[in-house]
Amino acid sequence: MSAATPPRNALVSSVAGASGGFLSGVLGGGGGAIMIPFMTGPLRMGQHIAHGTSLAIIVVTAAVAATAFTLTEPIGLGLTTALTLGAVAGAIAGAKGALRIPAMRLRQLLALFLIAVSLRLLLIDSVEPVFDISGIAEFTVGAAIGLVGGLASGALGVGGGSIFVPSLVLVLGVGQHEAQGISLWVVVAASLVGAFTHYRQGTVDVQVARWIAPAALPAAIVGVILATSLSGRSLQVLFAVILTALGIQMLITASRRLRRERTAARELAASADAA
Repeated sequence: MSAATPPRNALVSSVAGASGGFLSGVLGGGGGAIMIPFMTGPLRMGQHIAHGTSLAIIVVTAAVAATAFTLTEPIGLGLTTALTLGAVAGAIAGAKGALRIPAMRLRQLLALFLIAVSLRLLLIDSVEPVFDISGIAEFTVGAAIGLVGGLASGALGVGGGSIFVPSLVLVLGVGQHEAQGISLWVVVAASLVGAFTHYRQGTVDVQVARWIAPAALPAAIVGVILATSLSGRSLQVLFAVILTALGIQMLITASRRLRRERTAARELAASADAA
């Protein structure tokens, strides 16, 4: 896409950026789950380029949201470091493997994960953590959570917050506000590494990123303001509702795309047999 982006695409880019930025701030993630459908739909980008471009935007958006969040919420440095180490390693592996993995299958799996953990958070008021640990054990589990989120970040073009936040809450019993603050800083690191890897592979559209990012930044701050103004349980419910909706949307769009691909493959095979 050239620097002289048509007005229609400029408007779509602004809507995509504002939506993704707001979700980044309010959910403690990157917003890629909503930006990517805009890129692959109205902006007509290829799936892998959309993933790489999304990560490039998320680096900036999450950094702004993380800074704003840290001004109001204390963040555990040890757990943040553990998740970051795991997430960076995962983001590199995920970004490098993205071109060899069926993106829609991965998207379906992520969607099912989002729906499952969100419904648990939504329906169960009091969530008992899986582990009651500290020190080296907590650091190790945190690094494992980071690795899984990093893999999803690099491969799918999402920031990883949709995995980091519910995992911190459900597995380690971290409060919702702190979990989202930690997630944002980890998302910055994981997205930076993933975006750089995608850029070297040629799967980042810099021109589109320049149109989307300016709308995403102020929206991310608005999202943080809303998140920090809510109680822990209210924020948890909002988090679960939005992620459930995103998970359903991702599952539907991925399934439709796979059906179209199967239909096209059958038609191509039939044409080859007829010839």
